[in-house]
This record gives sequence, C-alpha cells and structure tokens, in this order.
Amino acid sequence: MNAVGMLRPALAGLGLLLSVSGSALATDPAAAPTTSEDFIRALKPDRPQGDEKPRTRGLALGTGDTTAAPTTAPAPAPGYGSPAPQPKAAPRISFQVEFAFNSAELTPKATGILNELGRALTSPDLAAYRFQLTGHTDGVGNPDYNLALSKRRAASVRDYLTRTFGVSSGRLVAVGRGSQQLLDPANPASEANRRVEIVNLGS
Repeated sequence: MNAVGMLRPALAGLGLLLSVSGSALATDPAAAPTTSEDFIRALKPDRPQGDEKPRTRGLALGTGDTTAAPTTAPAPAPGYGSPAPQPKAAPRISFQVEFAFNSAELTPKATGILNELGRALTSPDLAAYRFQLTGHTDGVGNPDYNLALSKRRAASVRDYLTRTFGVSSGRLVAVGRGSQQLLDPANPASEANRRVEIVNLGS
C-alpha cells in the first residue's frame, strides 16, 4: 500500500471544514478561528440589516443630530448617476471539525471548537441571527452515500449546538450537498472538500 493509501483512513476521520460568511480570515489559514471572539468578528455583519449606507465602525449611529452640513451635490435624477450599491460578498473563514471515521459522530477535538462557536452564537452580538450549515464531502465513494453523510454531519453540528448551548433549532438550518460542490475539484480526495459551510442568513 502506498503512502496515500495508508493515510486515507486517517484523513477520512476529518469531517468538516466550516466556512463562515464573514471576514478576511477566509483567505488566511493561519487566522482560522480558535475562540468565540474570532467567530463573533467573522459572523457579525458589518452593518445592520436593511442599512444600505456604508458604515464606519467608529461612528456612533442614531444620535438624532440634524445639524450636519448638507450634501453639496444634488441627488442624481432617476435613471442617472451611479448604480445602486451591490451587497457585500459574504466574508468567510474556515476550520476543521473532526468526525469518527465514516461517521457523523463528533470527536472530542470537534466539540472543543464547536464549544467556541456555540458561545459565539449565544452572545448578544449574534443572538438575533439565523445560520445555515451546509455539509460537503470529498469526491471519493458513492455520491448518494456521500450526500447522506454530509446531511448527517451538518445535522450533527446543529444538534450539538442546540443541545449543548440551547441555540434554537429555528436559528440553524442543516442541509447537505455531498460531493456536488468540491472546494478542490482538481483533488477530489482532498480533506479540504470535507467541510460544512456556515452562513449568516440574517435575522
């Protein structure tokens, strides 16, 4: 058996890579979240829902001050001027959650990182939001089996957060995609493909 074959059983126990709609942590593996504060920074929207105006973190909002200098440029006529601003791309972070081999059973290492996520989801910063957990597998094996496994693993994460932290089941939607959306399609067996994405759905 070659080295890759020997490593397959060990790697198969690595269950999930979580991508969170959030910040620059997405592209820097070294900045993967390890604390509840990391999760809060990644999952908390940059501006309140429905607020289409850019917001600077250092500004106090809702002061009721109407003495600010008026805008000097007139509003553009309908059909002219800059197009309406597009929604920001969801910020993303990633981290691994380990499962028992070929199973949806969480390992002790997995519960450690999920404990930090649970504290974040129950914090005042995130308590008003709903989230979707989407399970993904690698491209090895039967597609139908992989689809079922991805659903079970996403549900396992949801159930742990609900049972351990009292997160309302109505705030967490668990779905599975199996091997339909490989993160690394050039390497179907890569552990990077075995992941769950968590996205802030708003309030």
